[in-house]
Amino acid sequence: MIKKNDIIRIRPEFQDEGDDSLIWIALEDEDGGRVRIAAVNTGLKFPPNQIVNTEMIDKAELTG
Repeated sequence: MIKKNDIIRIRPEFQDEGDDSLIWIALEDEDGGRVRIAAVNTGLKFPPNQIVNTEMIDKAELTG
């Protein structure tokens, strides 16, 4: 279950170029197999967000 503020990663088979260099967080709790996510290290004042199916993501931990 993905919860608000969980750090997540997009599974490689669903990534767009550059997604692996972004830090993604859940903006809300998972609901019905979907969750709203946003990249927090884009440098944008208002980072874009999107709703993804939870099968496309995993919980992650920051390293380094």
